[in-house]
Amino acid sequence: MRGNYWPTAGEELLLKAALLPGETGLAAWRRVEVTVDLERLEPASRALLPLVYGNLAAIGVTTPRGGPLKAEYVAAWRRNQRLLHRVRPVLGALEQAAIPAIVLKGLALVARYYRDLALRPMWDADVLVPGPMVERASEVLRGLGWESGHLLTPGFLRVKHAAGFGDRSGFQCDLHWRVFEEPGPDIADDELRAAATPVLFEGATFRILAPTDQLLHVCGHAARWAPVPGIRWVADAALIIRDGPIDWNRLTEQTVRRQFVLRMREMLYYLRDAMKIEIPSAVLTGLAARPVSTLERLEYRIRSREHRLLGEFPAYVFNCFRGERRPLLALPRYLQHAWGLESLKQVPPHLARRAVRRVRMALGPWPGGKPDGGS
Repeated sequence: MRGNYWPTAGEELLLKAALLPGETGLAAWRRVEVTVDLERLEPASRALLPLVYGNLAAIGVTTPRGGPLKAEYVAAWRRNQRLLHRVRPVLGALEQAAIPAIVLKGLALVARYYRDLALRPMWDADVLVPGPMVERASEVLRGLGWESGHLLTPGFLRVKHAAGFGDRSGFQCDLHWRVFEEPGPDIADDELRAAATPVLFEGATFRILAPTDQLLHVCGHAARWAPVPGIRWVADAALIIRDGPIDWNRLTEQTVRRQFVLRMREMLYYLRDAMKIEIPSAVLTGLAARPVSTLERLEYRIRSREHRLLGEFPAYVFNCFRGERRPLLALPRYLQHAWGLESLKQVPPHLARRAVRRVRMALGPWPGGKPDGGS
C-alpha cells in the first residue's frame, strides 16, 4: 500500500527536472512546462522549485517560465538565512554547556549535500542531544527565548522522541533525544551518534549523521502519511547516495534492526527505477529476502494512510508495541504520557472526546447547528 509520500506523476516530473543531469533533466523540465501550472502547485511540489532552478542553471538553461523558479529560490534563501541566524546561538550555547548536539534533517542536508542555502526550503531546525541531557538542553533553549508547550516529564520523554520549541519570530527548533519517532534499541541510536561527523557550512561547524545513517533517517522518517506529502525525501536520498560514501552493509543492518525493511526496500527500488540512482543489486536482493514481521507489515500499511477518525492513535499503538515488553498492558499508561494526562483515569474519557471531535470533523457541519443541539 503506497501512501502519499510516493510522488504523483506531476511530482515525479518535477523531481526529475530537479535531479537528473543534462538532456534527461532538461527533457523532464520541458514536459513540466506544458503540463504543470507552477502558480498552483501544492506546498510539497513548490518546495522542489529551488532545486529545479539550480539544476536548470547547472545545465545552462534559461526559460521563459524561470521567473517563478527564481522567486522560490530567492525566497528560500532569505527564509533559510533567518532560520540559520536564529539556530546558530542555540548550537553555540549547547556547546558551551558541554551538551553534544547533532543537527538533523534540513539543516544537516543543506550543509553537507545541497551546499547552497537556497536549494532546500526549511521551516524549522532539528537538534539531537543525549537523553540524560534533555532537561539541561531545554534550559539552554529557554534561556535564549525559545519556549515549548510540552512538559518534559520522564513519561513524555519515554514515549516521545522530540519536543518543539518556538520563538517570538515564528521559528521552531525541535529538540530530539531519539533519532526516530519509532522506538528501537538504544544501542542503535548510540551507533548513529558515535558515527556523526563534522561539517563546515556558512562559517559554522555542525555535527551531522554519517551519510549511511543520514540516508536511513531520511527514508525512515518520511515513510508515513502526512498532511503535506513528504516527497522531498526523493531529492534528499538521491543527493546523499550520489555524494556518499554509503556503507550498504551498515544500512541493511540498521534497517533490519529497526524493522524498516519494507519502507527501505520500496524506497530504494523507487530511487533506482524512477530517478536512475545507482543502488547495488545485492542490497535490493538482500532486503527482498529478509523476513518481515507481522507488526512491520501491518504498521507499513496503516501508517501509509490518512486516518481522519483515529488521528495519531495508530502511531501510538505501534510505537508502544515496538518499545514495550508487554505492550497491551503498557498501552493505557503509554497513552497517558503521550497525551500529557495526569492519571490513567483520564485516558478513557480523553480518548472518547477525541473520537467524538474527529467524527464531527469527518462528517462536517450539521444543518442547523451542532449535533448535540448546542449553539
